[in-house]
Amino acid sequence: MESNKMRKILFGLLIAAMGGGLASCVNDDTDMDDIIAQYQIEPASIELDFSDLAEAADVPVTDENDSAYNDYVENTAWTRVIEIEYSNDGATVTGTVPGVTVSTDGAHVTVLNMSSGPVKFVLNGSTADGSLKFYGDKRIQVLLNNVDMTNPHGAAINNQGGKSMYVVVADGTTNSLKDGPEYTMVDEEDQKAALFSEGQIIFSGKGRLNVTANGRGGIRSDDYIRIRPGADIYIQSNAQDGLRSNDGIILDGGRINIQTTGSGAKGVRSEGPMTVNGGRLVAISDGDTRITTTDGIADTTACAALHCDTLLTVNAGVIRLKATGDGGKGVNAKQDVKVAGGRFQAVATGTRKIKKPKGVKIDGNFAISGGYFYSYSRRSDPMDVSGQTSVATGYKTYELTPKVITIEY
Repeated sequence: MESNKMRKILFGLLIAAMGGGLASCVNDDTDMDDIIAQYQIEPASIELDFSDLAEAADVPVTDENDSAYNDYVENTAWTRVIEIEYSNDGATVTGTVPGVTVSTDGAHVTVLNMSSGPVKFVLNGSTADGSLKFYGDKRIQVLLNNVDMTNPHGAAINNQGGKSMYVVVADGTTNSLKDGPEYTMVDEEDQKAALFSEGQIIFSGKGRLNVTANGRGGIRSDDYIRIRPGADIYIQSNAQDGLRSNDGIILDGGRINIQTTGSGAKGVRSEGPMTVNGGRLVAISDGDTRITTTDGIADTTACAALHCDTLLTVNAGVIRLKATGDGGKGVNAKQDVKVAGGRFQAVATGTRKIKKPKGVKIDGNFAISGGYFYSYSRRSDPMDVSGQTSVATGYKTYELTPKVITIEY
């Protein structure tokens, strides 16, 4: 079914449902929200979910010719190890590696990595004023082993190297990373989040990682991000985006909870392709539309639980998205969206003072061939597809109402 036909059907259903109410309207200033409320239905409940998640065993790729081979920390021999123990009095560094220089300023640790091979860094302890910064284009493993670190003036962990950073959360541990509201910037250096990397970030391990962002984003890579089964990540961002990458996001598994409150902030933003192969992602965006003015020209940016600039593919897993702020989108996709499996829910409950809130907004094409798909919007279209909409045969449910679309295989 083409998207314009879908919109006409939804519009017709809404007009039919509200016909009696519209006929009685004689004043141009009638509050349409009051009329619409008469025909309102409650959306599916979407809340942060920390319940247990049953996942198949995470089996590393062992074929060196596989493009994902280097994303598995198990495929590297980590024989060079440095341990850093944080406290409010400073940081204690144990272990030396040829070619690696570690300097400390209180609990702020800087690593210059010019070694001939990969190095593993084990972090533990607690500090209210500390950080870890890496220089050097070498692969690194960061093992979080019950570390609680806050940097009041910037990123808690900042990888300035362009190679992979494997963030392994030790099984059974709880780890916290926080930034502060004001960043102290360094010329020609990025630090865009509480956990930032110029290179890829690959998450694994079965511990818990809590990330709190007060000044910038939660987790961000200028390359791509991969999250493996077993990962347990909770991001709370009070400023910018929760989870963001420049070159794409691969969600193979894990339990990911994200909540953003900043105006115009995105729970998840992938500037490259995003592929969901498993796991459970819950992203809730509570921010309103952001308005910025440059040379007298206003620019508005709505929040979104998930924003993807290129192809979004859902093959499996559970994706639950909610936007509550003004004009918020459950999903804002700039290109195509393909759903082949899994369970996908998007809800928009915000007002439409500046922007229109929509469950799913797609500037490209939408294709579904399996799984479960649900989209709801309280005050606008539940789904807006600019391109073509393709629904494969074999579905059990295909329901369109003025506020909800449900497709199930």
